[in-house]
Amino acid sequence: MTTASNFQTLTIQLSAEDGEKLLAEAKRRGVDAESLALMLLHDSLTGRHPVSVADIESLEKLYTWRGKTEILDFLEKHHFLIPVLLEAPDKISNYFLNAQLFLECVTDPEGIDDDMLELAICMNLEPDEAVDKLNQFQDNWWLNLSNKIRQLLCPILEYPHDF
Repeated sequence: MTTASNFQTLTIQLSAEDGEKLLAEAKRRGVDAESLALMLLHDSLTGRHPVSVADIESLEKLYTWRGKTEILDFLEKHHFLIPVLLEAPDKISNYFLNAQLFLECVTDPEGIDDDMLELAICMNLEPDEAVDKLNQFQDNWWLNLSNKIRQLLCPILEYPHDF
């Protein structure tokens, strides 16, 4: 490894098979192999995983985002939430028809400086019915998710301003 001011040069030799995998993945992501190698090294060193454009587009179709930068930053740290977020609207619609869904990164009021992602279900049901449906949703799907997911993603009920 050579060092020049604040930059370092690193040369990596890959097997033919790994080189082919890197090239195929770079092509799939629409980047060159060198850029992908740098991204993967960065991810490995920082524990962060950039959210793909396809996932961002899919999530934007399902949710209204409140603070896109904060949400993307959170999802880079907790990328394992993305499949859950992609599945959740279908599960939620079984209990809350025509609900609008919002995502927002918030600080856990019960924790100390713990960020979490709030999934707000905005609907027009009477309060007792809404709580009953939320309990059913939690019993039938939410509580089957891992504890790690449930600590980082919190579904809440919300009413529109004109209710």
